[in-house]
Amino acid sequence: MSGVSAGGAARPLVGRVEEMRELTRVLTAARKGRTSAIAVTGEPGIGKTRLLQEIRREALAQGFQVLEGRGTELEREFPYAVVIDAFDEPLGSLSRTSLKALGEECLSELSRILPSLHRWSGSPTGSTQIDRHRCHRSVRMALQRLAAQRPLLLVLDDIHWVDHASLEVIAHLLRNPVPRCALILAHRSRQLPTAHATALARAVYDDTISSLELGPLSIAEAAELLSDNVDTADLSDFYRECGGNPFYLQEVSRARIRLDGLLGGHRTGIGDSYGIPTIVHDVLEQEIHALSPHARNLLQAAAVAGEPFDLELASDIAELVETEMFQTTDELVASGLIYETETPGRLAFRHPLIRRAVYERSGYGWRRNAHKRAAKALANRSTTLSIRAHHLEHCGEAGDEEAITVLVDAGKAASQRAPVAAARWFRAALHLLPNEESVDRRLALSMSLAEVLNACGRLRESREVLSRTLELTAPVDPGERARMMAMLAVIEQGLGNAVEGRHLLTTALTLVPPDSVAAAALELELAKTDLVMRDWAEAVAVSAKVRQSARKRGDRHLDFLGTAASAFLKTTQLGDILREAGSDLDEAVRTLDTLTDAEIPLALIDGLADVVIAAISLERFTMTVEYTTRGIRLCRRTGHGRRLVDFLHLQGLALLMQGQLERGLTVADEAVEVALMLDNPPMVAMAESTRCWILALQGHTDQAFTAGAGAVRITEQLPRGRYSYYPPLIYGMVLIQAGRYRRGRRLVLGAGGQFEIYPSLIPQFHPYLVEAELALGRIDAAEHATRQIERIADASPFLPMRIGHTRSTRARVLLARGEFRAAAAHAEQAVAEYQRSGCSLEVARARLLLGHALAELGGKQAARREFDSALMIFESQNAARLAEQARLALRRVGERHVSGRRSRSRATNVGFGDLTERQTEIVNRIVLGRTNRQISEDLYVSEKTIEAHLTRLFAKLGVSSRAELAALVAAQQDHHQPRPARGRDSVSHRSNDSTASTPRRGDDAM
Repeated sequence: MSGVSAGGAARPLVGRVEEMRELTRVLTAARKGRTSAIAVTGEPGIGKTRLLQEIRREALAQGFQVLEGRGTELEREFPYAVVIDAFDEPLGSLSRTSLKALGEECLSELSRILPSLHRWSGSPTGSTQIDRHRCHRSVRMALQRLAAQRPLLLVLDDIHWVDHASLEVIAHLLRNPVPRCALILAHRSRQLPTAHATALARAVYDDTISSLELGPLSIAEAAELLSDNVDTADLSDFYRECGGNPFYLQEVSRARIRLDGLLGGHRTGIGDSYGIPTIVHDVLEQEIHALSPHARNLLQAAAVAGEPFDLELASDIAELVETEMFQTTDELVASGLIYETETPGRLAFRHPLIRRAVYERSGYGWRRNAHKRAAKALANRSTTLSIRAHHLEHCGEAGDEEAITVLVDAGKAASQRAPVAAARWFRAALHLLPNEESVDRRLALSMSLAEVLNACGRLRESREVLSRTLELTAPVDPGERARMMAMLAVIEQGLGNAVEGRHLLTTALTLVPPDSVAAAALELELAKTDLVMRDWAEAVAVSAKVRQSARKRGDRHLDFLGTAASAFLKTTQLGDILREAGSDLDEAVRTLDTLTDAEIPLALIDGLADVVIAAISLERFTMTVEYTTRGIRLCRRTGHGRRLVDFLHLQGLALLMQGQLERGLTVADEAVEVALMLDNPPMVAMAESTRCWILALQGHTDQAFTAGAGAVRITEQLPRGRYSYYPPLIYGMVLIQAGRYRRGRRLVLGAGGQFEIYPSLIPQFHPYLVEAELALGRIDAAEHATRQIERIADASPFLPMRIGHTRSTRARVLLARGEFRAAAAHAEQAVAEYQRSGCSLEVARARLLLGHALAELGGKQAARREFDSALMIFESQNAARLAEQARLALRRVGERHVSGRRSRSRATNVGFGDLTERQTEIVNRIVLGRTNRQISEDLYVSEKTIEAHLTRLFAKLGVSSRAELAALVAAQQDHHQPRPARGRDSVSHRSNDSTASTPRRGDDAM
C-alpha cells in the first residue's frame, strides 16, 4: 500500500481489495437512496487515510459530492473543528437561493459555527447549552439538502482526535442517518476516548454503522509497495521490523533511498509512546537532522501552528523574514516532510505521526515560547477566540491577565454550543489565577466551570469542582455554601445518590436562617428528595410547612413555589389528599397567570415544572400542553436548560393522551435529543420510553422495541432515580400489546415491586397487566389485579380516565368469563368516562371492547357500529396498530370488504384532490406496482419514509393495503373521477413484491 507523495498526489493503491469492495458497497447503498455508514479502524500508519483517498476518488468518479473533515491531535479542543473542516467550504459556496431554502432557523444555527456563513447570523435568541441539538439538526438538514441533489460521501478521518462538539454532531448523524449519504469514519484501534467509543457502540448496537478493521499488508504486497527500493534479501527483515505497516515500510524505504544504510540508533527527543518501531524513530530523526537550521526551525514552528498550518503564522513563530520563509519552505516541500494543500498558503505534514515527532523533539521550553509567539501573532489577526486560547493555554503564566481574559472569553463564547471546550478554557483560566486572587473571582469562575460540566453531563467532574469550591467559601459566606450544597445535592440525585443528596440538603439548612426564603427553597428540594426515596407522606408534609412559612412572611413567589410543589407531591397519594392536589393546582395556576414571562424569575421555573407534572397527573391534558409550551419558551429565553427535558417530555405525553400522535412523536424526539446533549441517562430513558409508546401505537413495532429496550437497560443501571419505574412499565405495556405477554407481564410486575410506583399510577398501567393475565389464561390473577385497580380508582372518582380504566378492565375480565351483558355495560361506562377525559384513543379502545361484547350477545349490527367508530378514530389519529385491530374485528362480524366500505365513505370526505404532492407521487407508483424500495429510490428518500407515508395514506383513504389502494384508484377512474395526477418522473411497470409493514406478534403468547 502506498502513501501520499510530497506533492499530495496518491500513488496506485496496493492490496486492500476486499476493503475497497466493502467501501464500494457503502457507496452503492447511498446511490440507491439508502443510508449507510462504516467505521474504518487500524493502528497508526496502517493505511486508513490512504484507503479513504481511494474511496474518495471512486466516489467522485461515480458522480458523488464529497465532503471531508479530519481531526488533529494537538487542536482537539477547537469547537466544531471537524464540522467546519467538512462543511464550511461546501456550504459557503452555495448560492444565496440554495442557502435561503434551508430555512431561517437552520441557516441561523449554521452561521453560529461555520465562518463562511457568519453573514447570515441573525439577532441572537435565547438558548441553552442543551439547545445545541438544534445546531446538530441544522447540520443534518444541510446534508439532506445536498444529498437530495446527488449522492454524497462524507468522510471524517482521525475521529479519535475529534472535538466533543463535532462528536455530538457525528452521533446525531448516526442516530438520524441521511438517505443518499454514505458516512465513512476512520479512527485508530483502541485509541478512542470513552465518549467517542460510547457513541460508536450505540450506533453498532442500533445497526446503523458497520466496522472495517485494516490489518498489515502481506509480504508480497509489501514488496509491491516498495517496488525496487529494497533488496529481496532485506525485504523479510524490513517486513518483520515494520510489522507489515505501510507507513513504517515507506519511511524506512525512503531513508534507504536517501542514505546508504541507517546511521545507528541515536534517537534524540523522539519518544516511543506511540508504539513506533525503533527503526522508524531513527529514520524520522535522520530525516529531520538532515535539514538546514532554518528549515528545522520552521518545521517545528509548523507543528505548533496547526494541521494543516498557515505558512505566515508558522513563519512568525519561527521568526523568519520573508525571503528566509520562502527558501525554507521550498526546502521542506522538497524533503517530502510537508506538502501543499489545495488551499493557498496552507501546507500539511506528510503524516500525523511526523507532526507529533517534530512537536515532541522541539523541547518544552522552545514550545512554550513558540506558543507565546503564536498567541501574539494571532492577537493582531481576525481569528477565533478558541485558537488564541489554545496557544495561551500552553504558554500562560500565573497572573497573566491577558491570557486569563482570553481564556474566560473563549469559555463564554463556547458555553452555549460547545460546553466541553468551554470547560477546558475555564479550567485553564482557573489554573492561571494567582493564589492571592480574590475568592469572589475564583468562585465565579468555578461556578461557570461547574455549569458547563453539568451541561455536557459530566456530573462527577462538576461534583469535584463544586466540592473544591465549597472549601473556598468556608471562611466567607454560609449562604453561599448552602447554595453550593443545594447544587451538589441535585448532582448527587442525578448520579443516583439520593441519600447523599439528602444529607447535603440537611446540612445546608443549618447554614441559613430558619423561616428564610433560602431555607424554604432547601426544604422544597428536601421534599423532592423524599419523593425519590419513596417517602411520599413526608414529602407532602414538608411542602405544607413551606407554604405555611411563605404565607406567614407574605412572600408571593415562595407561596407559589410551595403551592405548586404541594400540588405535584399530593398527586402521589389517594383519596382526599389527591383531591387537595387539584385545589392546590388551581391556586398555583391563578398565581402563575398573573405573571408575564418577563416577571417570572429563574427560581419560579421549577414551580412551573411542578404545575405541569401535577396537571398531567390530574388528567388536565390541555392545561399541560399550554403550560409546557410556556415552560419551553421560558427555558429558551432565560437559558435555564435543566428543566427543558421535563417540559418537552411532559408535552409529548399529554399530546399522546389527546391522541395527537404525530405531534407528540416530534416533541418526544426533541426531548430525547436534549437529554442526550445533557448526557443524562435517566432523562434519556424517560423520553425514549414515551417515544416507545407512541411508535407502538403508530405501528412501528420494531422501532418501539428498540427504544423501549434501550430505556430499560439504562434504568437497570440506575434503579433509584425519580422516574425509574417508568421505562419498564411502558416497555412492558408495549410488549403486552404486541402479544409478548410473559415478558411484558414480568416487566410491569417488576416495576411495581422494585420501584414502588405511586399508588395513583396503578390504574394507568395495570390494565395491561390484566390483559396479559387473561391472554395467559390466568383469570384469577386478572381478577386480583382488577380489584386492586378498582380500589385505587374508587378513591379518586373525579379522575375520569382512571375510572374509564377500571370500567374497561372489569369489562375485559367479564368478557373472559362469558358474562357478556355485564361486560357490555362496563365497556359502555368506560366510553362515557373516556369521553369526559378527552382521551380519544381510549374512547376508541373502549368502543372496540364494547363491540366485542355486543357481538357475543348477537348484536352484530350494533357491534359493527362500535367497530366502525373505533376505526374512524384510530385512522384519523394515525394509530395504525389499533386501526388494524378494528379492521380485524369488523371482518369477524361479517364485513368482508372492510376497507372498501370505509374507502367509499372516506373518498367523499377526503378524495385524491386532498393528497400532497409527495403522496400523489407515491400513489402513482403503487398503481404501477412499484415496491417500497423502488419508490424510495425513485424519490430519493429512505424506505422508512415511504412506509410512514403509506401509513398516513392508508388512514387518509380508508384502506389497509397497497392492493386496496390500487383498487380504489381504479374505482375512481371507473366512476369518471379524476385519477391522481402523474408525477414528474416517468416510471416503468414492475411486479409488486412487498406490502406495507404490519406489527409483528410475539411467540410467547402461549
